[in-house]
Amino acid sequence: MSIRESIDKAPMSRYQLLVISISLLIVLIEGYDLLLMAFSASAVAADWKLNATAIGLLLSAVGIGMVFGSLLIAPLADRIGRRRMTLLGLGIVTVSMAASALTMNSTQLGITRVITGLGIGGLVASVPVVISEFSPLRRRATWVAIGTAGLPIGGVVGGFVASIVLGSFGWRASFVVGVVLTLIVFVLVLAAMPESIDFLLAKRPKNAVETINRTLRRMKLETVSTLPQPQPRVPNEFITGLFKAGNGRKTALISFAFFVMMAAFYFANGWTPRLLLQAGMTAQQSIGAGVLLNLGGAAAAIGFGLFALKYKKKILTIISFAGATVAFVLMGISFGSLGWTLFLALAVGMFIQACATGLFTISPELFPTSVRTAGVGFAVTLGRIGAIISPILAGVLIDGGWSAPSLYLLFAVPLILGGLAIVALKLPKRPALVVGADDAELAPDVQSSTASVRAATS
Repeated sequence: MSIRESIDKAPMSRYQLLVISISLLIVLIEGYDLLLMAFSASAVAADWKLNATAIGLLLSAVGIGMVFGSLLIAPLADRIGRRRMTLLGLGIVTVSMAASALTMNSTQLGITRVITGLGIGGLVASVPVVISEFSPLRRRATWVAIGTAGLPIGGVVGGFVASIVLGSFGWRASFVVGVVLTLIVFVLVLAAMPESIDFLLAKRPKNAVETINRTLRRMKLETVSTLPQPQPRVPNEFITGLFKAGNGRKTALISFAFFVMMAAFYFANGWTPRLLLQAGMTAQQSIGAGVLLNLGGAAAAIGFGLFALKYKKKILTIISFAGATVAFVLMGISFGSLGWTLFLALAVGMFIQACATGLFTISPELFPTSVRTAGVGFAVTLGRIGAIISPILAGVLIDGGWSAPSLYLLFAVPLILGGLAIVALKLPKRPALVVGADDAELAPDVQSSTASVRAATS
């Protein structure tokens, strides 16, 4: 039996739960760091006398960094390891958040937010892979789905912190809190998170057997005496894994779905508090709407994970895109009515986060182990372009006279196309997580018996 199959068949150990819990905490803290600007935007704008276009640029700055983080930093996880990549990303975020608290103008803040995005971009692409690789197959979709709940929960924390500290200490204090939280997580990863077994099997660094066995013992699984025979190297592995042999179509579809989801997500999360403030709500009410939006997202991510135990992930993701479209349309129609707006903010948060959860749950299964983080990072990178464009576009349109209802109706249109992209996407019958780690991880004396079992069950 291969190591991957042992993990898939064995019950979850306390150590696996610890690793996954740390991964969830990483996503939560990065949700705080990522969405904090949305709650601080009004205070920053008042401090430096900024117009809507300038605010849109600040909201998009972290997205710009995330594009390059997903493209340049996330793939390092397939070279230097998931653990080192996670520490690097957290280190970048800690330093840049501290620098953000010390900035003196919007240009400096924009630069530090881009650097924060670099770190988050690497983490957002690599952490779901870590959760996938430490989860058994029967619970993998659920754990990845629950992991995505960390992002909106972090936004909720950001909203509460902003409501507490903005009035008394100013917007800079919110960034200082982010520094402290991220540094705590950095120490936890350094002390307790192991290197991915899948990575060690693929890259075979020095002392790989000892490192794998140490992790296996903590997971209450049988150790190995030698590494299995390696898989043959594929020429132009990145290109082949993402674009050749029919892979180009699925890469394009999942990337487009990420694009439209993130465009809608970052418009809603970035601009909703500010638009409600401009519509006449109090600062507390507008922040409350932002908190509700993220609470809805957290509930949806957890709910998606639970539903994924019984229903197909693809169907759930298509339903999520349809629900997000309807929620955006209703938000546009009802914008300004306090009760309806708060209720629909919850609905928008629920469905748009469910879309994100579905995409992050599906995407690791589309790519083989050797390019998994790079593949997810590539799709997320294209998605980040939507995250950059939408806040800036919204700011320009607002300065040009567009109303808030018109903006919500505008962003409802691409969500329809995103849902159709998932309809057209064909998921592999057998998850790539298993394909990349089956026969190549088997000792020669067990490969033949495994082939017989497959023949009998096919």
